Amino acid sequence: MFVRQKKNKSGVVSVQVIDKSSGKYKVIKTLGSSSSISRVEMLVKEGEHWIKSQLGQAEIDLSGTQDA
Repeated sequence: MFVRQKKNKSGVVSVQVIDKSSGKYKVIKTLGSSSSISRVEMLVKEGEHWIKSQLGQAEIDLSGTQDA
């Protein structure tokens, strides 16, 4: 799954969660649309968070620091 930003004819950007299975794209969730860049960025972050919660993936810290 990934987050897609799609510009509409009206100039508004729609933000959607997309799944590509069997060579076809399927809209899983529409997060919203806006003409404001900051609002679109917020919707993208919301979509990424939604995907993580649906997949149940844990984030791995690759910074190289270790806690004792």
